[in-house]
Amino acid sequence: MRGVRLIVLSVFAGLMLAASPGPATAADAPAKMSELERYLRIQIDIGAAMKDFFSKMGPNAGSPPVEEREAMVEQIDQTVAGILKKYDLTTEEYNRRKKEVFQDEAAVTAFLEAHPELKAKWEALPFRGGSGHGRQPPSAE
Repeated sequence: MRGVRLIVLSVFAGLMLAASPGPATAADAPAKMSELERYLRIQIDIGAAMKDFFSKMGPNAGSPPVEEREAMVEQIDQTVAGILKKYDLTTEEYNRRKKEVFQDEAAVTAFLEAHPELKAKWEALPFRGGSGHGRQPPSAE
């Protein structure tokens, strides 16, 4: 299981280096947002946080030792949980709904067309909707 987590982290790190959005700020309280807006903003915030996280490593940093990667996974989990908390969600709640929320591509496109500032940030993400964000924390086996 640890090997899978490390592979996912390595792939995730590479993808995030290509992301370029800045942190999103919620215009309204999460409770006043539609579910789609909340999930879009979460994805944008996570993308910005991961870009910042991995940019500190430098372009030629290579793969860190296993111990450092495990610490990075923990830090990433904490960062994602903090972002989700800002939007009144837990990792479990987010994971339960994210694929369904992003499944309606027409609704996502329509919302982004109506919000060009979010559209630009969304389009800068290397992956969108329902992908690896908000993964389950590792089990305590």
